[in-house]
Amino acid sequence: MSNTDEWMPNVEQVGGDSSQAMSYARSLMNEGRTDEARAELQSIIDQDPQNTRAIMAYGMSLQRERRLEEAAQYFEKAMEVDPSNTTAPLLAATIGVQGDNPEYAEANYHKALTADPTSIQALTGLARLHQRNKKPDAAIEVLERALEVDPQSERVRHQLATVYASSGRKDEAKAQLEHALSIKPGDQRTALLLANLCNSMDKPDEALKTLEAALKASPEDGRLMMAIGRTKLAAKDYAGAEVVLRKAVNAPRNTNRGNGRFASRIAERRGQQQAGAGGQQAGQWQGMQGGQNRQQRPNSMAQLTLVQALIPQKKLKEAREILAKAPRNGRASTIVQRLYGDAFAAEGNIESAEQSYRASILRAPNGEEAIRKIDEAKAAKSAPKGDAVLKLYTDEFARRVKEREENRGNQDRSEMMTRIRERRAQRGGGQGQGVGQGQMRQRLRERMQQQRGQQGGGNFQGFGAGNMQAGGGAMVPDAVPQQGIDANGQQNQRGGFLRAMMARRRNN
Repeated sequence: MSNTDEWMPNVEQVGGDSSQAMSYARSLMNEGRTDEARAELQSIIDQDPQNTRAIMAYGMSLQRERRLEEAAQYFEKAMEVDPSNTTAPLLAATIGVQGDNPEYAEANYHKALTADPTSIQALTGLARLHQRNKKPDAAIEVLERALEVDPQSERVRHQLATVYASSGRKDEAKAQLEHALSIKPGDQRTALLLANLCNSMDKPDEALKTLEAALKASPEDGRLMMAIGRTKLAAKDYAGAEVVLRKAVNAPRNTNRGNGRFASRIAERRGQQQAGAGGQQAGQWQGMQGGQNRQQRPNSMAQLTLVQALIPQKKLKEAREILAKAPRNGRASTIVQRLYGDAFAAEGNIESAEQSYRASILRAPNGEEAIRKIDEAKAAKSAPKGDAVLKLYTDEFARRVKEREENRGNQDRSEMMTRIRERRAQRGGGQGQGVGQGQMRQRLRERMQQQRGQQGGGNFQGFGAGNMQAGGGAMVPDAVPQQGIDANGQQNQRGGFLRAMMARRRNN
């Protein structure tokens, strides 16, 4: 039921408890029932026009659909209701960034700072805006102010180092990253940023030292292994690169990453909630999570980087075996063809090497134009032979690498993420929500519904509720918590409220 005209909000039955009503609206939003959630939020606002949480939640739901002008009206309303609220102007500022209206964004960042002069979110957001508008000095000034507020913030120092580096002040950038690493020794992101900076300053020994120290703190971190391998490749230490890259191929995913730990905690809590209430459901949940017992696939990018270490050592048979199994989608296809060309070139097969190099460039952006220029250069040189013809292609590869690095250095992270979201939306995300996110959410909802059906309950189940089943499928009455009581026998007001709300909706 997605039509708001048909949906009758239940908030008036809450008895003035807006926090429970907000929880219910969020549950509807999480299930993708946006129109119903908005109807509930609007009912909260009608009952309490000063409820900034409901006002901002409504605006955020519009912002997710990129209805930016409508969303901005709600955020501005929240600012009118509560001028001391710092969240509303921050949300309005993001509207300005998304809508390519830097003046509106800057004005709202300043409103947030008026409400709270020490807001790190407002300071870093304003600095990013200055970066995007090619105002590095203004960005530096704001970030230095942010450091006065929180000198231990590695996030601020990362951002300041990025601005310094893009302005050619690499020594100052290096000092910021070294300070951040002293605050949080072994931090993966800081180590990677510092190593990349050292490599750009022709200081590979310092880069390697930084990465190896970080790897000691996180011995299973595949990203650090990859960075060490690439640094050794650049130094032509192919044997050393091979050793570390072989480890990177099978390194665990999501090591030292917050999302992985967060997901593990959720899975652990859910397992605890379901323990003793029916082994079948707990097992089904673990099956849905599934990743821990599933055999991990090798890291394909680490494999391709390993090939770069094998070819110069003339280990061509193994290199080709890896390439034969490598993915051929997206940018990986250009890398695979390039490496096939390198392998042919290493054994002196110039014709096959050129064919692979041409295929690699053709698959890349503006590939046909690049091939045309190479053919013109070949004609101008009266059909060069051997290594001379291959050099035309390797020069083009080197030019593209340099261009990519320059673009990465000059690119504001938020701008980069905006472009990524736009490309994802074009591939089917819908309404700017990310990679097929609308479709992905729909698939998740279908899987959740299917799971509920297998568990014997097709309706929405609140927190701690649900019809647990024994192995033979029989109902286990003792395992079903009473309304408002969780699995531990404690009062669960929120769970009872949600179940009662859904019961009323079904009866209407």
